[in-house]
Amino acid sequence: MNNEGIILVDADDESITVTWPPIGKVSASSPARYSIQFRPSTSATDNGIDSGASLMYTSLLTDSTSTTARKKNLTGAGHGFWFRVSAATKSKTRVDKTSMEYVGHACRRPFTVLTMMEQSRRMKPPSCKVDQTIASPTPNSYVAHVSWKTYEDGGDEVLGYKLQMRENDGASAWTTVAPLLSGTEVKKKNLTSSKGYMFRVRPVLRGETGGRETNLETSVCEGGNVVPFSCASDLVGGAAKKSSGGGGGGSASRPNGASDDLLNVFKKLPKDELLARGGMERVSLASAFDGVDLVMLYASAHWCPPCRKYTPELIQFYKDAKRVHKNDPKRTTSIEIVFVSADHDVNGFRNYYSSMPWLAVPYDAETRERVLSWMKVTGVPKLMVLDGKTGKILESNSVGRTLDLARFSKMVGGMKMI
Repeated sequence: MNNEGIILVDADDESITVTWPPIGKVSASSPARYSIQFRPSTSATDNGIDSGASLMYTSLLTDSTSTTARKKNLTGAGHGFWFRVSAATKSKTRVDKTSMEYVGHACRRPFTVLTMMEQSRRMKPPSCKVDQTIASPTPNSYVAHVSWKTYEDGGDEVLGYKLQMRENDGASAWTTVAPLLSGTEVKKKNLTSSKGYMFRVRPVLRGETGGRETNLETSVCEGGNVVPFSCASDLVGGAAKKSSGGGGGGSASRPNGASDDLLNVFKKLPKDELLARGGMERVSLASAFDGVDLVMLYASAHWCPPCRKYTPELIQFYKDAKRVHKNDPKRTTSIEIVFVSADHDVNGFRNYYSSMPWLAVPYDAETRERVLSWMKVTGVPKLMVLDGKTGKILESNSVGRTLDLARFSKMVGGMKMI
């Protein structure tokens, strides 16, 4: 099912995640950028239109390259929340455009958060992965293995589980895969999208009343005494390569030897892409860590004097390491660095990153804050070293220690350096 407008992806008791199809002309050299705004709905008859600036929207993002956004810290507004999105222009920071310049909700109704009680009853999101052991019956497709834990709160009242999925293309809404599954796992065949899919699940309880699937256009709960759906799973199949042979279900395209633990560091990265060449290009996760022995996460910010002093040293180390590996790739250690910005605004990020030769997490991606939290960044600069094959943390912070490629090489098996 495709929709023209903003679609609800997920919600909990204090946040809402939305998505939308691409707007305007988009090309590889000129990626789309969006302005996203929101406001509380004022009444049951509120249609989401800002009439005469009496109901002003607030900017959530003003220059986003993603077609997905999440608004946190939503409280109150018993009638829900309205979102709207437009292609970013020179006036992207203004909030007084006419309503004709914005795309609104596909369902023409406000999105709602869950109550605390509803949130407490939810299941954990299902686990998903591409099953490379099974050939999908449809050519150029793949199979996803989806599993979840038993819902313990329902006791003997649990009749089974309802499973839904959606394609991660910005235009596809949630659809039901199975209304009642007796087990806790399923293998979904005939998946073809290179953008990937996400899944969600809920228990089906004896005596359910009042629930309607149409309610899922505005909430993650069908209503009545029905338990809400879980949060969306991590993206599965987003980097899947289709098989070139008839009837085969090709293997997933992923970094050579890179583990799920390493890929999960960057989970929910928009389009599974990192920035490159100071922000002028983008590269997929499927190629960013291909054959890389050491992955370094660099938390830094332009406003930090120690960072500005350390960055040139790191740039020289990076260039030297790349040159050495290029001269003898079979006998030397390969590295890649990913900049995780701690800047306070996107302009500071852009100015700082423009001088860097390595990759970066997009500033407006929720993944950036999540990686900073995962790194336990309490001060910058911080340089975390990971094993490129396993994702294991080899050194939590290399700042203050000699940037010596031979020392780093010993961490991944003592490769011979020349």
